Amino acid sequence: MKKLILVASVMLPVAALAAPPGIRNSSHDLSATSGATLKNASNNQICVYCHTPHHAQSTQLLWNHSPSLTAAWTWGNDLDGNALTKTTAGTNLPSTLRSASKRCLACHDGTVALGDVSNAGDGAAGIIAGLANVAGQTDGAGRLINAGFLIGATGNAGGNHPVSIPYAGQTAYNGMDSAVPASLVGPAIQGGYFDVVAAACTSPTGVCTSAPASDGRDGTAINLIPATVGGTTNVGIECSSCHEPHNKTGFAFFTRVDVANASGLCRSCHNK
Repeated sequence: MKKLILVASVMLPVAALAAPPGIRNSSHDLSATSGATLKNASNNQICVYCHTPHHAQSTQLLWNHSPSLTAAWTWGNDLDGNALTKTTAGTNLPSTLRSASKRCLACHDGTVALGDVSNAGDGAAGIIAGLANVAGQTDGAGRLINAGFLIGATGNAGGNHPVSIPYAGQTAYNGMDSAVPASLVGPAIQGGYFDVVAAACTSPTGVCTSAPASDGRDGTAINLIPATVGGTTNVGIECSSCHEPHNKTGFAFFTRVDVANASGLCRSCHNK
């Protein structure tokens, strides 16, 4: 995440609270019996909003939710009011995102109803009822309106950490090369970025950073995304690099590393 503009380092609102590990009663538990504020008025399923064992959009992840309607992305303005097209280090900002982040934004950009899925029941596509007009949370169509949870509404991702871009020093990710020189990458480069490694990672892809497990950091948990599934080079940053949607860690904001502990999440990429 290092080479990026100094912007918001998490993609969920500050109001979000830590919860015991597991999706049950987390903010992603939309079931009727959930302890979350945003929940279904009647349907008591949890997994269906993202996954289905049959009639999924894709066998990969058995993905159930309909995609975002946002076709192109912008990144707001710099502090002088000019449209941002590059990070501080000069890496191009993407106008299109990869699926790893679009899956998250299918709910979080507010363009699609939370319950809009391929299999709403009996193999038929539709919108799962019970999530419309939740006070302060959703509109009459069941789309997210809570500004604290909206990311990239209307396609403007300004003020948010860039995604679908190459990690520092990496190339050929989402059609872009990182502008960060190799001289700024490495565990000995104070003020630079930690190395990409593929050993002892606890991340799903098995590619992570070399940040030590000290002072709140945990590079092995950072989930860097290879351009090609199973690869260990040409890696980039997506929403899932920092966030684990099933709340396996129990940290606030669904983060993979505890951002509240000496800014460990940020410092697991940024060697500060």
